[in-house]
Amino acid sequence: MKHMYHARYGKVLLVLFLAAVVATAAATVSVFYYVNGTSTVHSPDVTLVAGPDVSGSCSAYPCASGSVSSTNDVLTVTMSFFAANTAAPIIPASYYSDLAQIHNGGSGSHSVKSIQILNIVDSSSDLGSITIYYCTAQTEFSASGTLSGCVGNFAITSTTGGSVSGTFPQTIAASASQYIEVAAYAKSTATTGSVTFQVAVQWA
Repeated sequence: MKHMYHARYGKVLLVLFLAAVVATAAATVSVFYYVNGTSTVHSPDVTLVAGPDVSGSCSAYPCASGSVSSTNDVLTVTMSFFAANTAAPIIPASYYSDLAQIHNGGSGSHSVKSIQILNIVDSSSDLGSITIYYCTAQTEFSASGTLSGCVGNFAITSTTGGSVSGTFPQTIAASASQYIEVAAYAKSTATTGSVTFQVAVQWA
């Protein structure tokens, strides 16, 4: 090293040598291992099911109509709701006490992690409130429009989404069903508008 330092270009070579040593010390070694894997298609244990409140078509109102996709993970529903007097002590609403079911068709239990409300569109500005309830057992609305024994709810009053309140995860046993229930009303000034939204179920 001493002779290298005094030789012609020695200082330059010394700097390059030290830089190479530092670079080597800081280098990492990546090793790639290959594993052969196989994925097979199966039907999920937990599926969405249209409840008795959903029919194939509507001829009298209030009414909900819709269908489930062939993959059992998307339920498309069109439901009617009425303009309501929001100044009333109890606001009149359209109640769907068995709109959709989350069904576990498997042989073991699963966990419902969350119920998310998203992609809300109120292009006609006719939204009053659409409250989504998640219940582990089917429950009828009381005369005052409340539910008892449900995990929680989320009130859609704007185009801001969110998640159903309550304690999660919720266990869903084999062969059991849990329920999505809805109470909805439009503004008192609403005429022929519509509101769209999506309800997403996360489970494991």
